[in-house]
Parts: sequence; structure tokens; C-alpha cells
Amino acid sequence: MRRILWRVALLGAAALAAVTAWVLAASVTRSIPVLALIALLAFVGVGALLLKVADLARPPADAARARVIRWRWLLGGAVVYVVFAQLAVGRPPQRVVEPIEPVIGAMMWTLDDGARIAYLREPPRAAPRAAPIIFLHDGPGIPALPAYGRSSPRPLDFAADSGFDVYYYDQRGAGLSDRLDLRRTDPYSVALHVQDLEQIREQIGAARVILAGHGWGATLAANYLAEHPDRVDRLLLLSPAPLWYATMPDFVDPATRARISEVEASALAVLERPPLRLLIGRLTATTSRRAAHTLIPDWEADQWWTDAVRQARQLGQPRLTCRSDRSWGLPPLEGLGFFAYSYTVADALNLPDPHERLAGQAPPTLLMRGLCDYVQGRVAQDYLDAIDGALYVAVPGAGHMIWTEQAEFLSRVALPFLLGHDVPLTFYAPRRQPRP
Repeated sequence: MRRILWRVALLGAAALAAVTAWVLAASVTRSIPVLALIALLAFVGVGALLLKVADLARPPADAARARVIRWRWLLGGAVVYVVFAQLAVGRPPQRVVEPIEPVIGAMMWTLDDGARIAYLREPPRAAPRAAPIIFLHDGPGIPALPAYGRSSPRPLDFAADSGFDVYYYDQRGAGLSDRLDLRRTDPYSVALHVQDLEQIREQIGAARVILAGHGWGATLAANYLAEHPDRVDRLLLLSPAPLWYATMPDFVDPATRARISEVEASALAVLERPPLRLLIGRLTATTSRRAAHTLIPDWEADQWWTDAVRQARQLGQPRLTCRSDRSWGLPPLEGLGFFAYSYTVADALNLPDPHERLAGQAPPTLLMRGLCDYVQGRVAQDYLDAIDGALYVAVPGAGHMIWTEQAEFLSRVALPFLLGHDVPLTFYAPRRQPRP
């Protein structure tokens, strides 16, 4: 029995060698059949060597019979390996993710590289103002249009009554906007999203814009401000995500974790754990991103991530509202883009400190944060320290999506700010603190 277990362990090591060969060979070719053949040859070669070395360590009485047994084990192991590899890696799952339903009124901007960016426009219902509002949605990779196209009112539609042109758009990589072909192009990055936003400003034809950033959209707005300070009229930041991800990689407030049963926690853990096929795709990307994305299409990663995010939301992980009903008022999740999320966040974690770039770039700024927001309060404070003269308003009875629970409060505070008037509630404008 001990000898049998030892041989099984050796063939397991050969399987690891096959995965390693796959990953390394991906730097040379992105052909999946070629990579599969290389991995199989690695399994057979390493397996034969290990089994032979094991027999040499403990020489059998009958060498010819031992050679036959070795080859039987090797061929049997190869069959098991091929079947397992085909089931775990070679076959994508059934495609069950729902296609995005058309959004009435959605239009398209075409950027310089040919990418199409989907947007909705709420035109002014009064004398037009010079600076339009561009709403930057949360995420990255969680689009706006599939939700905003079917909900009324949208976050800042109230501003149209005062003459503002309001634009909502799906950032590249999610929703109704185009995706990158990651087999041929560089991946998503913060700089790419900033570049897209600048081209959108040009297409609108506005010399200056008002940026309204929600969650990750606030991070994008700050990075755009650092790059194009003369083109931002003012900033409205709603429940922002970190300004500098490198110092706050885990920014979820533990107090916003809803209590769930052990069964629910186990089910969520299973969903959040990527399947083996995706893990091998991730390993492959370390040597060849193009080969990895030849193996794993966008829809497959999106489907896994969508299921995990939906289940987490249903369980209140983290809690997005002040309500006891975990999913009250939350829009349905459609059109999620996992690669837009993962590559953008990975890039954000490696960006340099933005504080010095923002020093002196201080358009009028209002930050509003729901008191039930799942993002830690120190994240908002970082923006207030970085942007001189920024105003802050805490929103009672609201979570991350302020407009779902406190729409009237949002309009009553934000509209005077957008119009250049005094904010009608208690606020403070802390002095910028020197950074160590």
C-alpha cells in the first residue's frame, strides 16, 4: 500500500510539472492545443523519470517486471491526467449568464481607437449651463446603464431642471460599452479610463466639465483631475473608494458585514473561490496574457464573478444600505466585466502616491458620504486632506448608494453646490494636513 501511495504522489508531482510546462510555454505560443500537447509531454516525461528514480532507490527483484509496472502506472496516470485536464480545463462551463437587455435611449460615443462607449443623456430642462455633468459609476467593471436605464429617477437627473446636461456612461470593459480584446491589446488601467474620459469630454464639446464620481468613480475623477486640472469645473464625490489603493487595499468597514449563518458563509466561500480552469488561466497570464485570454473568454470570467457578487449582495456582504432588508432598493446586477475590474484594481494598487499631484489642484469639491457606507471613513478623510477646501456632508440614513435612500437629501445639498451657491447644511472644510 505504501508503494502505491508513493507512486500516486509521484504522478501528482508530474501533474504539477505539466501545469508548470503549460504556464511557461504560454510565453512562446498561445495555441491551446499546442499548450495541451506540451503539458502532456511534460507529464509523461517527468512521470517516467520520477517512477524510474523511485525504482532505482529501492531496486526491485525482477527489473523487467518492474519496467512493465512502471509503464502501466505511467500510461494509467496519463489517461487520468488527460480526462481530468479535459474536464477541469479544456471544457468551458455552460454559458448561462443573461445577455444585457437593450436600454431605451442609449447612444454611443466612438473613441479614437474605434471603441464604442455607451451613454445616456438627461438634457437640460432650463437654460443650458456651460459645464455639463459627467457621472462616473462605481466599480470598476460594474456598469451604470443596465441599472440607470430602467430606474427613475437616476442619481443626478434633478440637476437637469436647473439647466445642467447630465451624462451617464458605461466605462470601457463593462455593460453596453466595448471590451478590450486582451489577446491583442494591453489590459485595462487607470490611465486608460482617464484617457477615455478625456475623449468623452472632447466629444461632448465642453471646455470644462463637472465630474460626479461614485465609489470607484471618485478615484477615477481624482486621477482625471491630476492629469487635466484645467478641465474640471468642480467635483462631486459620493461615497468614494480609496484615493490611493496602495495604502488602503482592504477598505471595507468590518461593521458593515451582515450576520450570516455558517451555511450561507460556506456557500458564499465556494462561489467566491475561482474554479480550477480560471486559476490556471490566471497562472498562464503570468507568462502570456494573450494565451490566458485565448483560454478564458470574457463571458466565462464575467459569469463566475457575477454569480459571486450577486450571492454576496443577497447575503448583505457588505451591507450597501441602512435597511435591514439586505437588497432593498439595489438595482439588478447585469453586464459586469471581471477583467475590467481585476486589471484596473491591480493597476491602481501599483500607482504612485497621487497626493502631490493633487496639491494645488483645487476646484470646488463636495464629498458626501452615507453614514451606513461600507467604505471606511478614513477613505473620505484622505480626499479631504488631499483637496484643499473640500466640503464634507455626512448623509444620515444612507449607505453606499445615497440616492436610493436619501434622494431628496442628495438633491437639496448637491444642487446648490453644483450651482455655485452655499451648501445649506453643516459642513466643514478641514485644512490639508502635511503628509509624513
